[in-house]
Amino acid sequence: MLNTDTLTITNPMLKIFAEINEFKGTWSALGKRAPKRFAALRRVATTESIGSSTCIEGSPLSGREVEALLANIEMGSIANRVAAWF
Repeated sequence: MLNTDTLTITNPMLKIFAEINEFKGTWSALGKRAPKRFAALRRVATTESIGSSTCIEGSPLSGREVEALLANIEMGSIANRVAAWF
């Protein structure tokens, strides 16, 4: 457990926190200003991530193969997916 009574936050740490917060704000603003572009970026990032993960596991898939898999997946709520694990 972190003891916040003895925690010292330095100026360089604050600068890093501010940069992270600014990035998060910029990312959120992008989604609000250009939802179609944001959705397209998220789709590309998801496809690339899945392609990379399957390649690491020894089953490389092309971008088209990943897209075909994603087209056939039905996503439920996170609560339902977690409940299915138990």
